[in-house]
Amino acid sequence: MRPLEKVEEGLGVLLFAGVCLLVLLGAIGRTIGMPLIWAVDMAQLLFAWAAVLGADVALKRWQHIEIDILVRAFPMALRRALALAWLVVIAAFLAALVWLGTELTLLNLERELGDTPLSYGLVTSAVPVGSALMLITVVTRLVRALSGREAVVVQGRDGMVL
Repeated sequence: MRPLEKVEEGLGVLLFAGVCLLVLLGAIGRTIGMPLIWAVDMAQLLFAWAAVLGADVALKRWQHIEIDILVRAFPMALRRALALAWLVVIAAFLAALVWLGTELTLLNLERELGDTPLSYGLVTSAVPVGSALMLITVVTRLVRALSGREAVVVQGRDGMVL
């Protein structure tokens, strides 16, 4: 595991643990008549960041869902070409998310995060930052695959094939 992946995974785990703790404290507070009205808002903030960090870690490990029932019947060369083409499509989509997510974040800078004095832009900024991290992952994988330094992983009938 690379150092950045370790940092992303560790931070994602901590953020998700924070979500669980805040939701638990919020529920306990409501039950005993002392609601923590900010707990849900903070949990939302932490969850957005945990989700994008987790998505990038999963992308680095090729752990996203792949529906390949049709592609499995294709010759290996075509499957490799399709995998490369999908990386290009994914990169374009992530680049659009970086752009549009940045615009969304700028629109939300003045908006308050629920009952906290924090900016809602902290929540929406997870989209462009997470998309940028995933874009780096995809472009790196694409460049390595095109230069022959890394194989594009495709699913074969009898297991993983490079």
